[in-house]
Amino acid sequence: MQHEATNATENIVIKTSARTSVWSALVGVAISLTNTIIQILMIYWILSAYGTEFNGFVRISMSVAIIGGTCEGALGVTTVILMAKPIMEKDWITANESFSTAKRKYRNKLWRGLIFVTLISILYPLEIALAPHFLQGDPITTSITGPIIKDGMDPITIHLWELGFVCFFFGFKQVVSSSIFGIYENVLEADKQNYLRRAIILFTDVIVYMLIISLLSYINFKGTHISPVLVFLPIVIYPFIRGFMIMVYVKRKYPWIKFYADFNDHNLVRKSSKLFFSSLGINTLMNADIIILLIVLGASGLKTTSMLSIYMIVGINIRIIMLNFIVSFREYFISQILREGRIEWKTYTNYELYTYIVAAFSFVMISILTPFVATGLFGNVIAKDFDGTEASAIYQAEALKYIFSGQEFSILFGLSTSAIIIVQGQYVLVQAKGIEKRTTKWLNLIATWYVVTEAITLLLLYLFAFNSGNKTNWIPHMIRYFYIIKLIFMMIAYFFLWSFTWTHITYNSSLKNVIPNFIFLLVPVISTSLFINYGLSQFALIKINIATTEAGTTSVIVDSISIPTIISVLAITGITSLPICIILPLIFRPKIGLNIIVNLPIVKQIIQKNSSKLKIARFIDAGINAEEESNQNDQIMKSLYDQIEENNEIINDENYFEKRYKYKNTPKVYTLKASETTVAKGKTKK
Repeated sequence: MQHEATNATENIVIKTSARTSVWSALVGVAISLTNTIIQILMIYWILSAYGTEFNGFVRISMSVAIIGGTCEGALGVTTVILMAKPIMEKDWITANESFSTAKRKYRNKLWRGLIFVTLISILYPLEIALAPHFLQGDPITTSITGPIIKDGMDPITIHLWELGFVCFFFGFKQVVSSSIFGIYENVLEADKQNYLRRAIILFTDVIVYMLIISLLSYINFKGTHISPVLVFLPIVIYPFIRGFMIMVYVKRKYPWIKFYADFNDHNLVRKSSKLFFSSLGINTLMNADIIILLIVLGASGLKTTSMLSIYMIVGINIRIIMLNFIVSFREYFISQILREGRIEWKTYTNYELYTYIVAAFSFVMISILTPFVATGLFGNVIAKDFDGTEASAIYQAEALKYIFSGQEFSILFGLSTSAIIIVQGQYVLVQAKGIEKRTTKWLNLIATWYVVTEAITLLLLYLFAFNSGNKTNWIPHMIRYFYIIKLIFMMIAYFFLWSFTWTHITYNSSLKNVIPNFIFLLVPVISTSLFINYGLSQFALIKINIATTEAGTTSVIVDSISIPTIISVLAITGITSLPICIILPLIFRPKIGLNIIVNLPIVKQIIQKNSSKLKIARFIDAGINAEEESNQNDQIMKSLYDQIEENNEIINDENYFEKRYKYKNTPKVYTLKASETTVAKGKTKK
C-alpha cells in the first residue's frame, strides 16, 4: 500500500511539474515573439526619428548594460540552484540562509554597479567625440545629426550629454532590476514559478516599450523634435514596475522568507564566483562582436554596428528557432550523463550528428534568408539617413552594401552562427557532467587571445593596410577579417571541447563516425555557399546602388524587397536545405536519419496522437470502457494523495507526538564500565 501511495505521489508531482513546464514554455514563446516584435518596431522608429548613428548607440548601450549584469547573473543562477531543494523540502532555515546571503551580495553590488554605469555614460560619449580627432584628424565631435523627418525642417541634433543620459538609463534599468529585485525573481525560479515571473516581465515590456514606441511614432507623424532623453525616460521606471509586482507576490506567498543579517552561506559565495569565471570565456567568444567592432572602428562604428545589430536581430531569432529542433535530443543526452556519469561513443556521435545537422540547417536559413528579411524591413530607412555631404558617407555606403547585399558577409555570418551552435552543443555536455571548472582556464585563455588578436590585427590593418581609414572599402575589409578571426578562435574552442569530451565525458572513444559526421556538416555548407554565389541571383537579388555626384555628394538607393520575393526565398531555402540536411543522413546512416525525422516536434506529435488513438481502438475491441477506467484511476490517485496529505498533517502536528510518546517509558541507557572495557581489550588481543 505504501509503495502504491509513493507511486501515486510521484505521478501527481510529475503531472504538476509537466503542467508548470507547459505554462512556462507557452509564456516563454509569447515573450520571445513579443520581444522580437518590440525590437523590430523599436529599431524602425528609432531609425526614422533619430537616425542610424543613434540606433547604433542604443544597441551598444543595451549590450554594455547586459555585460554589466553578467556577475549578477552568475549570482542569480547559483541562488536558484541552492534554494530549489530547501524550498521543495520546506527547509526554511537553509532557504533563508541562501536568501539572506544573496540579498546582501546583491545590495553590495548596487553602488558598484551604479558607479560603473555612470563612468560608462561619461566615457562612451567622450570616445565618440574624441576618436575621430585622434584616429583621423577630424574636428572633435560635439553632437550627432539625425535624419530630416519632414520636408522644410532641419534635422534633429543630439548632443553628447543626451547620449550620456540615454546610456545611463539602460544601465540603471539593469543594475536596479538585479541588485534590488533580483533576489525575489530567484525565489520564483527556485520554486518552479518561472512562468509567473516571465508573465510579469512580458506585461512590463509591453507597457514601457510601447510607451517609448508611441513617443517615437508621434515624432515621425507630427514631424516634431523631442529630445531622446524624454523619449527614453520611461526606462527608468521599468525596474520598479517589474520589481514591485514580483516582490509583493513573493512576500505574500512566502511569508516565511525573511532577511537575517547574521545568516551567511559560504557555499553560495564560492559557487557564484566560480560560475561567473567559468562562463566568462564562452560568453566573450559568442557575444562580444558589436563591442569589439565599436572599439576598433571608433566613431565610424556607430552606423556600422547599427547595421550589424539589425542583421543580428533577424539572424539570432532564426538561430533560436533552429535550436528548438535539438532540445529533445539534448535533454535526453543530459539525463543519460546525469544517470550514468558517461555516455557511449556511439551515443555521442549520434548527438554530434544531430548538432551538425541543425548547425548546417541554420547556416542555410541564415545565409540565404537573413539578407532579404533585414533589407526588406530596414534597408530603405537606413538609406534615407545617409548624409551624402559627410566625408565618411562613401565608407558607410560601402559598409551598408556589403552587409545587406554582400554574398560574402551572409556566408561569414551564417558560419559564425553555426560555429556557435556546435560549440554550445559541446559545452552543454560539459555542463551536464558538472565539470565546467576544468574547462574554465583554457576557455578564458582562448577568449583572452581572441580579444587581443582581434584588437591588434584590426588596428594594424586600419593604420597601415587601409591608410587610417582613407580607402573606400576599409570598413567591409575590417568586418571580413573580424569574422575570419572569430571563426578561427571558435574552431579552436570547439576542438578543445571536443578533445575534452573524448577524455572526460565518453568511454570507448574512437574515430568511428567522426569523419562521416563532419562530411554531413561540410556538404550543406559548401553547396549552399556555391548556390549563394552562382545560383541565387537567378531567382532573387538584392540591389543596392551607390551614386556619387560631381560635387562629391553620395546617395544610396535600395530596391524594395516585396513579400512575394521573401516567400520565394523561403521556398528556395526549404527546397535546398531539407534534402541536404535530412536526406543525406537518411541515405548513409538510415537509422539515425529516421530517428531525426521521427523526433521532429511536428512529426513526434502526430505519432503520439496516432498511438493514443490506436490504444483507444484496442480498448474498444476488447470491450473495455477507456473513459470509465481513466476516471476510476483518477479517483484512486486522488484518494491516495488525500491520504498521504492527511498522514503528513498528522506527522507534522506536535500534539500527535505528545499524545503518543508523553507517557512512554524512557529508553534504557547502557553505560560501559572501565572494568568491562579492559576485558574487551584483552579479548581483542587474543
